[in-house]
Amino acid sequence: MNRRLVISLMIGLGLTTAGWTVALVAATPEEALRRPFSCPGQPEVEAKNVQVLTTRKWSKGILALYRGNCLTGDKHSSDQQVLSYRVMKQIGMEWRLSSSGSRFTTAEKSKSKPVSLIDYGVGHTVGKGNDRQTILYGQVLSPQVSAIEVTFNNGKSLRDESPDGLFALVAPGATGICDIRVFGYDNQILQRNELISPQKSDPHDGNTCQAISGQL
Repeated sequence: MNRRLVISLMIGLGLTTAGWTVALVAATPEEALRRPFSCPGQPEVEAKNVQVLTTRKWSKGILALYRGNCLTGDKHSSDQQVLSYRVMKQIGMEWRLSSSGSRFTTAEKSKSKPVSLIDYGVGHTVGKGNDRQTILYGQVLSPQVSAIEVTFNNGKSLRDESPDGLFALVAPGATGICDIRVFGYDNQILQRNELISPQKSDPHDGNTCQAISGQL
């Protein structure tokens, strides 16, 4: 999705920007977008300075990525960036919050370790059949990266060209991720992570891949 399409999506949803914040002014999906985020591992603590970064279409609605700030839990620590996602599902004329989640980002470069290509997290919803979803979301850390592809454990493969340095993919019916592939501009795979889990999942759906988060 290119930047022009992202902007068009935001306008179509009634999004307006003011300074560093983004607010939804349309009747739908207003409450889903503007509902406060809690900090990772601290459900009673609200994230600060939350702003919408980008939106993506998925088969049943809109997926939005946000950035905010949270304390890591140590009273003496400084705020750390949090990357959050929110999945909104359109049912008739209504928009409903289908899933949301957040994680501390680990995008700082280390002199002692090789620079990572992407930083990502995995989110899930609880349900049956296509009512459940698995979400891969994150940010690109290297200018070598042109796209991210993921194969979910229901066999669905999705690709994000990441024109804005971010990526977000949602697969209805999936409960985990089997494979993440990071592509360069020559469409060659720069890095691949196969995530087959030895742990058994639901024997009726064949989902056997492990949900993870981290860096590639």
